[in-house]
Amino acid sequence: MVKTFIAVILCLGFAAPLHVLAAASPAKSAAPQAKPAKPDWSELTVAQRNVLMPLMDDWKELDTVRRAKWVKVADQFPKMKPEQQQRLQTRMRDWAKLAPEQRRIVREKFLNMKKLPPAKREHVTAQWQQYQQSLAARSSDQDIPDSAAAPSTSPQ
Repeated sequence: MVKTFIAVILCLGFAAPLHVLAAASPAKSAAPQAKPAKPDWSELTVAQRNVLMPLMDDWKELDTVRRAKWVKVADQFPKMKPEQQQRLQTRMRDWAKLAPEQRRIVREKFLNMKKLPPAKREHVTAQWQQYQQSLAARSSDQDIPDSAAAPSTSPQ
């Protein structure tokens, strides 16, 4: 019984690494053959490049799915109201300034927010709006620019 148990453990010990290597082999061979993300920055129209300019430096890091989403946003841009266009451009610039770790945290928070029940999501949104209003009131009372009144996104 003990010999059987030891034999099973030894077999699993040898089989697991072989299984891992077998699973890793196709991924290694598939990686060099992977197609580059599309569209390339040079393939964008002039209008799309103008809208997406804040993302130009990061474009090469985006996968095809994210690029397609941003192209769709750029195509919708002319149909937006001027204040929506301004807000989008500001947020894109702010996003481009974030470090990769900060972006990961923002994405996680966004996904967690989407998972909340609607009532809880509305409550959190209301709290956020109250916070933003208090910042606006405080900055107008003290004549502090919004950027100086906003909380730091970097860990302290």
